[in-house]
Amino acid sequence: MGPIMGVTEACTGGSPLRVCLFGSYDRVAHPRIAILEAALREGGAEVVEAHVPAWLGGTDEKLAAARSPFSPGGLARLAWTWIRLAARYRQVGPHDVVLVGYFGHLDVLLARVLARRKRRVLDMFLSVYDTVVLDRGTVGAASLQARLAGLLDRLAVRASDLALLDTVAQVDFVTGELGLPAGKLAAVPVGAEPWHFPDGPPPEGGRMKVLFYSTFIPLHGAGTVARAMRQLDGEEVAFTVVGQGQDRAAFDQEVAGLDRVTVHDWVPYEHLGELVASHHVVLGLFGVTGKAWRVVPGKVYQAACAARAVVTADTPAMRAAFDPDEVVLVPRGDPDALATALRELAKDRTRAAQLGHRARARFERDYTPAAIAPRLVELLRSPDKPEWVRPPRFLLRLDLVRRLLPRLSRHEPALEIGFGAGAMLEELASRGFGSVVGIDFSAAAARLASDRLARFPPESRPKILRATLDALDPSKAQFHSILAFEVLEHVEDDRGLLTQAFRLLAPGGHMLASVPAHEHRFSAVDELVGHVRRYEREQLAARFAEAGFEVEELWCYGYPLANLLERVRRVVTRQPEPGSQEALRLRSAESGNLVPVRGLVKLLVRPMTMAPFLFAQRLFLGTDRGDGYLLLARKPPSA
Repeated sequence: MGPIMGVTEACTGGSPLRVCLFGSYDRVAHPRIAILEAALREGGAEVVEAHVPAWLGGTDEKLAAARSPFSPGGLARLAWTWIRLAARYRQVGPHDVVLVGYFGHLDVLLARVLARRKRRVLDMFLSVYDTVVLDRGTVGAASLQARLAGLLDRLAVRASDLALLDTVAQVDFVTGELGLPAGKLAAVPVGAEPWHFPDGPPPEGGRMKVLFYSTFIPLHGAGTVARAMRQLDGEEVAFTVVGQGQDRAAFDQEVAGLDRVTVHDWVPYEHLGELVASHHVVLGLFGVTGKAWRVVPGKVYQAACAARAVVTADTPAMRAAFDPDEVVLVPRGDPDALATALRELAKDRTRAAQLGHRARARFERDYTPAAIAPRLVELLRSPDKPEWVRPPRFLLRLDLVRRLLPRLSRHEPALEIGFGAGAMLEELASRGFGSVVGIDFSAAAARLASDRLARFPPESRPKILRATLDALDPSKAQFHSILAFEVLEHVEDDRGLLTQAFRLLAPGGHMLASVPAHEHRFSAVDELVGHVRRYEREQLAARFAEAGFEVEELWCYGYPLANLLERVRRVVTRQPEPGSQEALRLRSAESGNLVPVRGLVKLLVRPMTMAPFLFAQRLFLGTDRGDGYLLLARKPPSA
């Protein structure tokens, strides 16, 4: 038994994970499913399959169906596909998790019905909205089709327990820009199949042979490649181009008349490895769309697997996947830089071969199915601990906090005091806030937040300090934003805390804070979670003014939902046992912004259920009807 299988069995209590591959994916057009299947088997999982190939046109055909979901032909095809998929699924036997294959946005809706309580993982891979609206530009952002594309993304993630994308940058994008829940997203690299792209020596002698294979979508930057080819016409470089798609006609016009460019409409996938092996260099992507900034295409992994030199655009996603000495990186959309890079490689074949060897070494370390296996199996297995969610009160506050975050400086240091389970740290990181620090003295909070933030790369991951605010020296640490949600009410000396925060805040910086409202509502619920007080509007504003702040916004939020939920909690909560100050301190430390999923909570935290309450609370922000206050204050620039 191999070491990976041993780890898998340890994680699953001694029995292997059983996975059902489910969907209408095309194994030939999209090898991603074969790579994930191989990784699962390498990880000791047992794999069964419920598969009906229904979209022979690949991604383009699925995207067309997604753009026009109510067309009679599309509905008929989908219904017939689902009938056969349901029949296949009923025959697969016992399994623990359903893995819906590549671009299974529609199939996962069926899986939700069929799999019921089994864990459902969607290999989302791409966002429909991002692809058809932002990347390819085939529909306008204001069109009904664009809204349907965004809705399909949201429905697909909602129907899943987890959705997989290919890079952390993609996860950040769909979280921050499309509003998909970060807790249900994870990154698994594309990888490649070593049996299709074997390592071998590059061709000897002759001109340097460069391969560009593409679906000719804007992401790939075919126009940049064509203009670089024209610059190299007549030099010791020969090009092979393979593929069809949106930009192919324009590419053909650009390269018309060039002697050393051979163009093929396509090559069967089973022969693609041979084609890669017959070239010295493989070109990646060079597009200038936002998506090009966030993805690493499969052909880069395939070329690395085959130990071929790769020349591709210099992007954060590429730098996260490969070191600069493993691939050649050039500016996006720059044909001059691409031509220069290829010209230099043509003069130095030894360097080209070395690049291929280093890329292959990185591939073996990080991107083979065996390397991907441990993380994939860990993501697919059901968590041993109970499911936890952000409660309705947190979501009510978050809706308003998101309106105020644009007034904070994203590119300057930020501090959250009392980060709890790390949900707001995650929000800040997802929205591009740099240099974020969280401080909390609770061991449980530090553990929960660390787990929650693990998906972010180290350079953008918020830093966690398990300490009190006294650990920060204002002469050495200055922040342009300080956040403190549901913290002041836990502190005996709230004036002292605000004074400390004021000293840590840079002139002109902002503090964003929330507290429970209305002292007359103080109850056993407050005592249970370690509250010292609740606040009135004038009292809260006075506290901040005394510390030197200028109050810019003071909203009373949560009405009517938070008020109703608070009444329910008062009825079901018993008076806590009297205890010492240390017991109060511990209750404060362990009160956070996550709760275990129960029937009522699970119903309320759904987006469709929360939407009317989020809208309703905005109508009463200037009143005192809500159950909490949200305040934005500023330190004067002259302070």
